[in-house]
Amino acid sequence: MLSKREKLYQAAEELNALRCPVCGGSLMRVGDDFACEKWHRVNVNRKGCLNFLSAPVDSCYDAALFQARRRVFASDCYREVADALEAMLPPGAQRLLDAGCGDGWYLNALLQKHADWQGAGVDISRDAILQATDQPCTALWCVGDLRKLPFRSGAFTAILDVLTPASYEEFRRVLAPGGLLLKVYPGSEYLREIRAARGMEPYAEGQVEAYLREKANIVEECRVMVSHAVTPELWRDFVWMTPLNQDLTDEEKEALAQRPAETVTVDLHIAAVKL
Repeated sequence: MLSKREKLYQAAEELNALRCPVCGGSLMRVGDDFACEKWHRVNVNRKGCLNFLSAPVDSCYDAALFQARRRVFASDCYREVADALEAMLPPGAQRLLDAGCGDGWYLNALLQKHADWQGAGVDISRDAILQATDQPCTALWCVGDLRKLPFRSGAFTAILDVLTPASYEEFRRVLAPGGLLLKVYPGSEYLREIRAARGMEPYAEGQVEAYLREKANIVEECRVMVSHAVTPELWRDFVWMTPLNQDLTDEEKEALAQRPAETVTVDLHIAAVKL
């Protein structure tokens, strides 16, 4: 079995897509790390990831959120979304970038089913990427900013952008000609039970789609809407994993977790777009 570092080296070699954050040159493996021709160096974390941020970034997406999210994904409540993403990709081998990948569940779900596909995941949260390195797939995991992606131009055939603000200019740069962006954004019923428990109105649709249509050409659309029965334990994980509740204190989250609903609704739009 390959170590996490060995999996990163293998993924980096197969993709051959890393770009120096300083000069924009190609990054190649030099010993245990990566460097460009000008010897700007990027170190490999012992857990099998690369960090392209010059300084740590404060994020409400902490380790507790991603641990709860991992348990939610393990329950397969988002399996229909992963299946829909797969169905919207064209035939043939893919080179995928999961932009704002979190703990890497979507990228892993796709790479595990397609041995000839390659992939990279990038997220601004170090906690997220460290958890992503636990995924069984072989992928290139990077801590980085979506506005300055550490990849060469035209490196990917498709980009996954799941519930994450998009950086359309950077996405356009790293997509190969004819490549697709798969944009996932909430429908009006998304997590309606949690919103109702907080006395919040349903999610207001329209703004994300309108902005997307300004920036891109939508070539295919679908909607995944399913209500899953949840245990009190799984309800708690939904409460803790959603950024919807990041304005709450830990005590307030626990109080909400003690009022479980019987179901949680996943309602997501997926748009395949050309940039």
